[in-house]
Amino acid sequence: MIEDVDLSPRDRALYEKLHASHGDLGMASSCAHYILKKGWHTLSFMRRGSVPLQQIAFTTTMIVAYARPFAGGRGKSISFPERLLEYDDAQAAFHERLLKLRNQEYAHTDASTISVRPLKGSIVTDIQSIRDVSFSPGELKRFLAMTAGLLGRIRQRLDEIRRSGS
Repeated sequence: MIEDVDLSPRDRALYEKLHASHGDLGMASSCAHYILKKGWHTLSFMRRGSVPLQQIAFTTTMIVAYARPFAGGRGKSISFPERLLEYDDAQAAFHERLLKLRNQEYAHTDASTISVRPLKGSIVTDIQSIRDVSFSPGELKRFLAMTAGLLGRIRQRLDEIRRSGS
């Protein structure tokens, strides 16, 4: 017989937050694996055909899905438990870079990241800087190590919460 675990409202909210975060981080990790497999380590505009669109889609999904657990949400006010990160200095710096990219480039239009030069022409009326991000193989491998460890710690915490219920 299947029986629900009896959790306090706080433990249930934390369980739901961690479960959703596990899914987001798993998706981000899958995207990083694919980018690494495809060798998309240069800026997307340097590619041909449909590859730039694919590279942008996978890179955007990787960044947004990774950052989602750490962004303030609406509704239940449960924050991601920072103690689960356990990142070294290089990983912590990469984590901060990804959150900044999400907030300034991907989730919001931050005026500080936009550069446009208006021109006095009828054909070419402006020149805009290209928003494009790529990650080196080393950065992607660091990201995969970060997410693998974090996914394991989330699974462990989910098991602890589940076992604590009656």
